[in-house]
Amino acid sequence: MKVSGNREIGKSGDRKALALETMNRVMQTIRTTLREIFDDSAYERFLLRTHASRSVVSYRAFTRERDAAMLKRPRCC
Repeated sequence: MKVSGNREIGKSGDRKALALETMNRVMQTIRTTLREIFDDSAYERFLLRTHASRSVVSYRAFTRERDAAMLKRPRCC
């Protein structure tokens, strides 16, 4: 049997465990990417920075801050 890291390669259970672990990593990457795309991670960072809790008021403040930052950015062309 070949050894990869701490695992023996070649057993059916090992391959299934490796496939499951790989699938979990892929799903975590997709979840993290979507959170960044849809500003969920940015909102979490805003809450941590302002010591606020999730609420309509804090989300409104977040969107205002985000929109104001976008307006300040120079536009090309």
